[in-house]
Amino acid sequence: MKAIVCRSPGTLLVEERPEHDTVPPGMVLVDVSHVGICGTDYHIFEASTLSSNIRV
Repeated sequence: MKAIVCRSPGTLLVEERPEHDTVPPGMVLVDVSHVGICGTDYHIFEASTLSSNIRV
């Protein structure tokens, strides 16, 4: 599957990621048809919020 990854502030890359064949117990697999970004995502992208503790 394709994923858009922010490797550094201001840089987005489209990367190929492996698809999961199995789902661990207690987890679910979701078929996503649309995505968006929130304000926090945008601020991390433009480097106005820098933190190694934030996962998006």
